[in-house]
Amino acid sequence: MERNLNVVLIAVLAFVAGFLAANIFHYGFGSYMPYQQYRLPNKAEYSSNGEMIFMTGVNDRGERIPFTAGPQWLYMHGGGCASCHGDDGKGGIYPMMCGIKTPDIRYSTLNKTHGMSKEDIIRAITKGVGDEGEELDLCMPRWQMSEKDINDVLEYLKQLG
Repeated sequence: MERNLNVVLIAVLAFVAGFLAANIFHYGFGSYMPYQQYRLPNKAEYSSNGEMIFMTGVNDRGERIPFTAGPQWLYMHGGGCASCHGDDGKGGIYPMMCGIKTPDIRYSTLNKTHGMSKEDIIRAITKGVGDEGEELDLCMPRWQMSEKDINDVLEYLKQLG
């Protein structure tokens, strides 16, 4: 009986050690719940809801904008469009672990250079569909925004150029 108890105890300890090791390997020495570790931005630092979402991925109601796909670090640390496309939206950045250079996402570039309509831009942001109907790389998050939030982001992209 004591031998069976020892086997169970060793199995439980091995499971816990494996769980901790996997989480440390995957997330580092922080918490194993990285989604909750980001800092809420100070609303007063931004001129609009669109700018706040663009810069931080959090709207003016303090809600982190949910997304699918995107780089793993975005789930862990948070961030917005500027994290990959730069504060000016001009892109040219190689986001960590993605291996692709980000494009210029200023409204004027998307609209005039690529011929994208408002609906096309929304589809790229929310569904990951490019200007020619192609699926964008999975490093591009598929942001799940309310109509108000997406329209605010589009207005901010217009301010960038």
